[in-house]
Amino acid sequence: MEEKKILIKSFTVFLLILFVGCNSKTDNSPNQESGTPVKLTNPFKANLTQYITLNANTVFLKKEIVRASFQGFIEKIYKNIGDKISNGDLLFELKTKESAADKDLRIPIENKPFSGVINIYAKSPGVLTELNFNTGDFVSDGEQIAVISDPSSLKINLNVPYQYSNEIKMNSPCEIFLPDGKVVKASVQKIIPMVDPASQTQTYILGISQTESLPENLNINARIALKTEKDAIVLPKSSVMTNETMDKYWIMKLIDDNTAVRVDITKGVENDSLIQIQSPQLNSDERIILEGAFGMSDTAKVIIEK
Repeated sequence: MEEKKILIKSFTVFLLILFVGCNSKTDNSPNQESGTPVKLTNPFKANLTQYITLNANTVFLKKEIVRASFQGFIEKIYKNIGDKISNGDLLFELKTKESAADKDLRIPIENKPFSGVINIYAKSPGVLTELNFNTGDFVSDGEQIAVISDPSSLKINLNVPYQYSNEIKMNSPCEIFLPDGKVVKASVQKIIPMVDPASQTQTYILGISQTESLPENLNINARIALKTEKDAIVLPKSSVMTNETMDKYWIMKLIDDNTAVRVDITKGVENDSLIQIQSPQLNSDERIILEGAFGMSDTAKVIIEK
């Protein structure tokens, strides 16, 4: 019995020593500091161009509005929409309402009988793009009855916000992105000296530098270069933070392996992926947080991820 008690006591002492030893190892282990996991980048130099992309549409500048030269009924239509028109082509035959009421009416004009039939001819070449009446319809004197468009007068109508008027000048080059994925070159050929009162945009007329057969009213995108900076100090856009009103910008820079501080910056030219850092002057060996800086406070603790 005594031996059993001694065995139990010995086993209890052994467990106590083992428990104390484990706690001692845990206490002696180094503490691991907590922090926000981040990925880093470095500033670098690059030639940076800032673009603006705006909606635009195609337009034919040269059009002939075909009008009725006399009131009456449309007796015949000689052309259809889409037909190519030459200068002098016969388009319509009109008959006066008096002639339509009495086919036997004859009015002497300059010793020649007037049959009451008026022929309307094209005055310019192009394509018939609008036909406003059908055979038998009554038209008034001077009323529009058709439109002839000249496809060779194809231009691009671009409405530019007025704040960019100082950057976009005559002959400024641009790229046109068509719906089929094709990209063509263009340039500013005319600037209309008038601003839309509602949208505060100014109309720019762009000319395509290569022959393109495009329809009118085609919606396209125009990309124009605003500014270019050579050897600019840049960072990826994801490393630059801003406030809700987007009037203050900053980055998070590491001062050691575990601490990041906020550095207010002045940004310059930017494109879809990069931003120029105008101030302060950054060196290529400085470590800037690329991912993980959103919502981070000044002098925040970080953990660098590889």
